[in-house]
This record gives sequence, structure tokens and C-alpha cells, in this order.
Amino acid sequence: MLIGRAPEQRTLEALAAGARVGRSGVLVVVGEAGCGKTALLDHLAATIHDMDVCRVVGTEAERDLGFGGLSQLVGVQTGAVEELPEPQARALAVALNLRTGTDVDRMAVGAGTLGLLSRRAESQPLAVLLDDAHLLDHSSAQAITFAARRLLADPILLVAAVRAGEDSPLLSAGLPVLELGGLGTAAAGELLSERSGRRFTAGQIERLVRATRGNPLALLELGDDLEALDSLGPDDPVAVRSALARSFLSRTGKLTAAARSALVVAACSNGDPLVVHGACRALGIDHEGLAEAADARLIAVTGTIEFRHPLVRAAVVGAAAPEELRAVHAALAEATAADDPDGRTWHLAAAASGPDDEVAAALDRVAVRARERSAYDVASSALERAGRLASSPGARGARLLEAAECGWISGQGQRALTLLEQAGEPGSPDLVARAGHLHGTIAVRTGSIPEAIKVFSSAAQHVQASHPDAAAELWADAVTAALTAADTRFLRVAATALTELEPRLTDARSRILGALATGMALTLTGGGGADRIRASVHHLATSDTLRADPMRAQWLVLGPLFLREEGRYRALVQEALTETRAAAAIGELAHLLWLVALDDAASDGWSRADSEFQESVALARELGHTTDLALALAGLASLDARMGRGPACREHAVEAIGLCAEKDIVIGRVWARLALGELELGAGRAEEALVELDQVDAILSESGLQDMDIHPGPARVEALMRLGRVDEATRVGQELHRLSTAKGQAWALARAERALGMVAEGEAADEHFAMAAQLHDGTPDQFEAALTALAHGASLRRRRRRRDARVLLRAALEGFEQLGAAQRAEQAAVELTATGETAQRRGASKLTTLTAQERQIAELLSEGQTTRAAATALFLSPKTVEYHLRHVYTKLGVRSRAELTEALAEH
Repeated sequence: MLIGRAPEQRTLEALAAGARVGRSGVLVVVGEAGCGKTALLDHLAATIHDMDVCRVVGTEAERDLGFGGLSQLVGVQTGAVEELPEPQARALAVALNLRTGTDVDRMAVGAGTLGLLSRRAESQPLAVLLDDAHLLDHSSAQAITFAARRLLADPILLVAAVRAGEDSPLLSAGLPVLELGGLGTAAAGELLSERSGRRFTAGQIERLVRATRGNPLALLELGDDLEALDSLGPDDPVAVRSALARSFLSRTGKLTAAARSALVVAACSNGDPLVVHGACRALGIDHEGLAEAADARLIAVTGTIEFRHPLVRAAVVGAAAPEELRAVHAALAEATAADDPDGRTWHLAAAASGPDDEVAAALDRVAVRARERSAYDVASSALERAGRLASSPGARGARLLEAAECGWISGQGQRALTLLEQAGEPGSPDLVARAGHLHGTIAVRTGSIPEAIKVFSSAAQHVQASHPDAAAELWADAVTAALTAADTRFLRVAATALTELEPRLTDARSRILGALATGMALTLTGGGGADRIRASVHHLATSDTLRADPMRAQWLVLGPLFLREEGRYRALVQEALTETRAAAAIGELAHLLWLVALDDAASDGWSRADSEFQESVALARELGHTTDLALALAGLASLDARMGRGPACREHAVEAIGLCAEKDIVIGRVWARLALGELELGAGRAEEALVELDQVDAILSESGLQDMDIHPGPARVEALMRLGRVDEATRVGQELHRLSTAKGQAWALARAERALGMVAEGEAADEHFAMAAQLHDGTPDQFEAALTALAHGASLRRRRRRRDARVLLRAALEGFEQLGAAQRAEQAAVELTATGETAQRRGASKLTTLTAQERQIAELLSEGQTTRAAATALFLSPKTVEYHLRHVYTKLGVRSRAELTEALAEH
């Protein structure tokens, strides 16, 4: 019987009831050691007889074994893995060592986990109970978290128990959390009487509750020994961990020497009885002593050896002498089977008493195998241990640097910084360059932009005499950091340095990155670098350069973004995202997602952009990447503004502006202010729009940034014309055209021609608008093309050329409605009505009611995809796709796939 947990039981019972009828339930139970998390899970398992129960327990011994927890979750279902869609089946099978392979897609592993759970729940509602989930290896925890976040309409209950104060992806994923506190006095008294058979006075119970903060396990342990409280004052708390540790150690003191020794061996193992027995034989220990430990309620021996509580194991290991632990691990290494080289190596590492290059080399091999399965966190741990065992400072520093790189890619930024610091001063120029790249990347992602610029440039200057190729890449990295801060002075310095290095570059990758960065720097400072960018992007599109380097994937996106041109180069953008997901480069994914979202937002891919911005925001928050968070929020605010989502736009813009002001992220401030300006313009509030746009103009003037892609000129001209300030609008339009001509790219020139059309009269206006429309044909940005059609149509309507105006205004209305640009669509409809034609708003309002995910699902299914194929593409379960599809049908008023296809085709 579970005592004192009635509210928690009701919560779990309600979630289980929902899961039985296809409403997924997810809950993370958080509490200190001994508070009763396991008991709560045990009670739940005992009461849900009509559900398929899957238990997974995290262990300290398997924390560094990649995907060990996932192996428990899959269990005997290994055959079902092959029934999943091939990308998921391959990723999951490689992760679980069921197939050979490398470069596992971390997202595919998560999607495969979701697919496996969903399929298992098809025949019977499923309950997944994760105990000690904080001890799951990071790779497994990420995969399970990925699945948990996407559970919606499957008959699945997932409950995870996590110790308070421990790190776990389950805690940082925004999942529902239940805090499990201590028991009250009444429940504590009932527990003590029930379990001990003794009667306690009210004073004793109150004293115990004060001393233990109501922790059930501590109550039971100290209830057996009330004298342990005598040395404390009446209000002195007892730290539960230390109290429990003392209690456990006192119990081991009553064991025979053989039993204590056998317990140490078990505590250092992964719980495999064969390995433990083999190690005991090697040490001359009678393994029958484990039975004595089991009688003392310290362990349970079933198929494996399990400690009653993690603190039992911790107390046993903590009390053992270092030399005893080394001997135990050496024996465990000998007893470990040959088909478990990783387990054997970890024991050898723990047995080492000093530098050991042979063991360090074995740990290197562990890291290689971990990287092949994209278990970068395990690779980082192995390389760190290898570095500690290296006999030479150079080898130590190199391994710690590599450990830091793997830590960063796995999403552990602070750990990467710590390892980088411990690596010390790099010896060779190659290591200097790698350390500089990693340090600068972490700095720029986490909001230390000036530090990043300093680190990148310092490392570049250090190596450029002997390693010009490495220096070029570092200068290129510095350009991206300076772009974020709008540091035009440094951009000119970097462009000069790259130009001087160019004749000395021998590596194709360095030449491409150098030329691309130089073109970007020149573009941002008004020097005209489009030709360099275009040539570099051509090389990237026609070669494998950068394809296998997740740390450089952003360069596959930056070039097409700067060009903003229609054509095959834009395929690089989605390729970069696909390859970064495949490389499981979590540390880089948040950054890349908002770059890809920017590209999709500049085309007709607004649904994808919305999802990508949202995912980037969530990942950046989780990882602590302040810069990525600020920029993703600013980008999302811009999309919100175009879609007319006023409250969301202001919320995202305000948060972005605050972060940008704090971290000097100038480009983010520009985007956020532009978003607010567009929101006001779309709502017809020209004066309010001009306030925001003038701030953007002031920021750009102060920084000297001359990139026309973020110039507020077109919007300022529109606002000024609405306010009747024609002369001022004309000056802004002419300056915008001058700068755009210098840049020489279609997207910028099209916007400038539109601005001139808005201030011109008669045939001159038509010529500018026609030129803008022609230029738009070479870019993917349908929103800008629709703005030009709206402005030209409005101009014709004012000149009483209503028939000509209607053609353009219909096109503008259709374009805005297809994108979901609600405010601008309304403006086009008003203008069209003013020509004497009733605006046909066929389905536009219905489409805009769809969420980003609903729109994605609708589009995939209308293209002929099956429910299961759509689920695979969107990392969802089929049940969740069906759930969203029902909402799509309701919102659009359709009843079949055929009607859905027609509805989307019409709009």
C-alpha cells in the first residue's frame, strides 16, 4: 500500500485513463533520493493490469554506454525495428548495434523510438515507466525525450522519475513535471507504524519529519535508530543523503569481510552476475557473500544484481579505499567478455593508477565506436578519460580538445568550455586553429560576440604564417561573428586579411570559405561581393566540400541566403539541415535551424519556416545558446508580422530586443524592429511603423552596415507616402536605389524599384513597378512580389486605371492568401473592392486557421503521402498525424483526402 501519495496517485490514474482512450500522457516525477519515486512507479505498474507495462531503469554503470537505456526500452522487440521506415530502422538498428554503420541520424533514432512505441501500443495501451531516468545515458535520454515531446494521440503513458538536482534532457524539454515532496506528519506516522510495527509518539514523529523533511526512505532508516538524532538540536535539519549514507554504511559494517568485498565488486560492475562472480574468483572473494548482502536488504539478486537504492551503491564505493577499487576494476576488466570491448576498457581506465598510454589508446577506440553511432556524449567522456591517462602533455591536450569538440556537438556547451580550458595551450598550429574555432563558436553561440571575434582573429593571426588554410577558415568564422554584432570596422579588417591570404591557399575548402566570407564582408560594408559569393556557392553545390563537417554546415546556407536567388543553389539549404540532423550535431542544430527558416520565410515555405523557427527557439533555450535564441526569436517575430499575428510578434520581438541589447547582437535588433514596423504597416498604422523603422535606420547608420537585405528603405517609403511626406519618401527611395545598384542583386534591386514606383507618377511609376516585377521573377520571395503587385495595383487604382489595377490586385490577394499574410491580404482585398470588384476570399481565412504542423500534414497528405509516410517525414506517430488531420478536416470543412487536395489547390 502506498501511503501519503493520494494526489499523485490520482494524477497518474487520470493520465492512464486518458492513455487507454488514445490521449497520450507524459509526466516527469522529480524528487530527492528516497522520496518514493520508485514506490510511486511500482504502485502504478501494479494498478494498470490492462496496459502493457515497459520498465526501464537507469544505472550508473551504463551511463557512459551509448544507447544502453534505449536497449532496455526496445528489449525483445528488436525484430520490430526492421518494420520501421528504412531511415528510422537503419538509425535505430545501428544505434543498438543490430546493424553495422556510421553517422547515425539522431533525429531518426528519436523518430524510430517514437515509431516503435506507437506500433507496440497498437495492440494494447502501453505504459513506459522510466526509473532513475537521470542515470540514462545521454543518447538514450535524448531519443526518449524526442519521442515524449511528440506523444499526443497514441494510447501511451510515459512516466519518468528523475532525481532533483540532476541533469536530464527530460527536464529541459518542457514536459509536464510533478514535484514529489516529503510526507506530512500524519502520513509519516502511518508509514513508520506500518513498516516497523512499532508505536511512535507524536513528538518522535515530528522530530523525524523535521530531521528528514518527510523523506520516506530516510524516515524508515532513522526510525530504526532514533538515537542518531540525539546530537542534533530541536530544529536542526539532517541532510538526507548523508543520513542515508551513514545508515547504509552502518549496515555494511555488520556484514562479514567477504560479503563487504563482494559488495564492492558488485557496486563497481554493471550488475551482470557472471562478470561479478568471475571478478570475485580472480580476487579470491567468495561471491556467496552477495547472498548475505541481499539478506541485509542492501541488494536484490535476480537476473541482475540491483542495489536497493543508488545511495547504497554510492555509499559502498565511497567507503572503499582507492587501491581496493583499482584492484576490483582490474578484475572486472578480466572477467568482461571479449564481445564487450567498451565495458572492458572502462574498467581498465578505472583500474589505472597513473598514466597509461595503452589504456588511453583503447579509450580512443571507444570514442571512435561511439562517434560512429553518433553517441558524441560517450565519445567525449572516453576522450576526456584518455586525456587524463596520457603520459605526455601534448597527447593530453589533444585528447581533451577532441573531447571538448564532441561535447559541443552533443549539446553540452559548458562541459565543452571546461574541457577546452583544461586542455591548456595547444602545441601545434593545427590544434591552435581547432581550439580557436571551437572556443570562438561557443562564444558566439552563447552571446559573447566581442570575445568570439577576438578569439577567432587571434587564432587566425597565430597560424597564418605557417597554416594559411586554417587561418582563412578562422577569419571566415570571425566574419560571421562580426555580422552578428554589425562590426563593420572588423569586417573590413577581415576582408583585407582574407584577400592577402588568398594567393597562399592550397585547400579547396579554405579557398571556398575564404572567398565566401570575403564576399559577405564586402557586401555588408557596401563593397559589392555578390560575384565572390555566387562563385563560392557554385563550388559548394557541385562538390562534396563541407558535406561531412557539421561544425561548418552553416556555410552551405549563408551563401544562398546572401544571394536570395531562385535556382538549384537553394537546394543546399535543405541539404545542410538534413546532413546536420544526420550527424546528430545538436550543438549546431539550433543555429542552423534559424538560418534555414530565414530561407524558407523568404520563399513560399512559411509553414516550414514557422516550425523551424519554433524548433530553433526551443533548442536554443534548452542548450543555453543566447545568440541563437535571440536571432530565432527575431526571425520568428518577422514571420509573425507578415502573417498578422500581432500578440505573438510583439512577444517574440520584445524578448529578442532585450536579449540583443544585453549581448550586443545588433543584427537581431534590426530584424525585431523591422518585424514591428511591418506589423504596424500591415495594420495601416503608418506613424507607429515609422517609429520602428526610423530606429532601424539609426542602428544601421551608427554601425555602418550597408546590406540592402535588411535596409528599412522600402517600408519607410511606404509609411512616408501614407503620411503624405512625398519629398522625404523620394529621397529615401533614391538613396535605396543607389545602394541597391551598388550591390547588384535582384532581390535588393526589386525592392528599390518598387520604392521608386511608389514615389513616381504616371508612366514612370509603371516602368519602375514593371522592372521590380521582372526582378522578382529571379527570386523565390513571393511576399515581396505580392507587395509590389499590391503597390502597383493601388497606384493604378488611384490613377483610375481600374481594369489594369484589378489584374495586379487579384494576383497580390492570391499571393498573400497562399502565404497566410492576413493583414496584407486584407489590404489587397480593400484595394480590389475600391476598383468596383468584390474581392473573392476563397478559403483564405480557413487556411490561416491551420497551425504550422496542421498545414504541413495537410500538404503531405494532399500530395498522396500515406499517414505513416507523413508521420515519418514529420517525426510524429501515425496516431498524431490522424489527430491533426481530424482538426484540418474540421477547420477546412472537408471530409476526404480528395476534398482536402481540392481545398489546398484552390488556395
